[in-house]
Amino acid sequence: MKFQPRPENPFPDFIATYFDRCRAVCPRLRVIAGKWTFEDLLPGLSDFDTRLIFTDEVTVRDWADMSLAVGNVHTQLAKEYPHWARILEHLPGLNLMGKELTDPLFYYPEFPQWTFYRGDETMLGKIRSYLDQKPWTSRDELFHLKKFALYFGPYNRSIDPSINLGPYENKYPLHSRFMHYFTPPIQSFVSLMQKKGIVGKLQALRLARDIFPNPQTIDLILDAVDQHYEISEYYEEPKLTEIENRLEEYLKQAYATLAPHVTLINIDPADTPSELKKKITTVPVDPVETFYEGVKFSRFMKGRLLFYATAITWFDTQWLIRNELGRIVQNFYEQPLRTFGQVYFKETLTADEVLMRIEGSILPSDICRDVRTFVQRSRAPIRDGFEKSQAAGVAEVFEPVQVLVEKLGELLLPGVMR
Repeated sequence: MKFQPRPENPFPDFIATYFDRCRAVCPRLRVIAGKWTFEDLLPGLSDFDTRLIFTDEVTVRDWADMSLAVGNVHTQLAKEYPHWARILEHLPGLNLMGKELTDPLFYYPEFPQWTFYRGDETMLGKIRSYLDQKPWTSRDELFHLKKFALYFGPYNRSIDPSINLGPYENKYPLHSRFMHYFTPPIQSFVSLMQKKGIVGKLQALRLARDIFPNPQTIDLILDAVDQHYEISEYYEEPKLTEIENRLEEYLKQAYATLAPHVTLINIDPADTPSELKKKITTVPVDPVETFYEGVKFSRFMKGRLLFYATAITWFDTQWLIRNELGRIVQNFYEQPLRTFGQVYFKETLTADEVLMRIEGSILPSDICRDVRTFVQRSRAPIRDGFEKSQAAGVAEVFEPVQVLVEKLGELLLPGVMR
């Protein structure tokens, strides 16, 4: 195989440029963060899971305006820098007010896995101090058990397509298996072992090498990453399948050692992936926490969809749009409304039933009408070649969804709920 050599690292320039341009159009922006650590950002192969932190008291109107503004920045950068296509795979996913990062009610166990790169030093100091001092809780344990269970089992060759990788596409089979399939559950495995959220992926691999007596598999991955995956024989069969089996076996062996470190479920080394997932579903969860975890991902969704709907010759969005629209109703309609019904009305209701109950009282009828339009458009079958137009159509009616989830979230705050 012929490989494109490892490129110069674009991430310092990208992070600075992205933050400065977003801040120019969003005066409330204070901090830019990203998942994992800087060393985990592999040039040519990694995207950047941006997290933006804003001043307190951001309104629904502000979120809507900033979603469009950041979407425009994102689109312009994609046009200016074709070699950043992979990095710019999506708009920032989780966007928060500063107070939400330091309020236990809004705590999300992914927070300790963020690196805070640039921004207001006062806010950064508060955030870092809060996260450094926060103790490990059952919420953290459940988060990492779910993350481990998500990947536990054989590698699925159909769910992680190579998109917008350009000349580095032939390296993606190893990157996908090592950094997208294997390392996330190992990161959670080490976090469970140490009762502390591990920030970095490569950091987690090095810790696992010391914790678990099977260093050869970890060394194989670390060596491959160091070589930017330029190891031709690993891509050939049966070697590639052998590597997949080796990674799966490592996860099984690691899982078998978790029992003394887990309190929420009984771990049996013989558990299958489906048995583990079933055990996790029995763990009681505060529905209010579930509500808040999900809805914060909605704040820049309109801008994301409009970015995907823009015609940029060298940016492939077909799979990205289908993936986003395939989960958007569940994430921002079904899940939050059912949860709201459970907490607020203290009944088990469908999302449609909750929407009927709040129409004309908690929310105006026109907002509820537009939310129904959003559901209808999002669920409509996508014809080949019409992905962009469907994304644009859903974006057109997304703001009412944002109004919905933010309003319901306000009603679930302590002291507000009846």
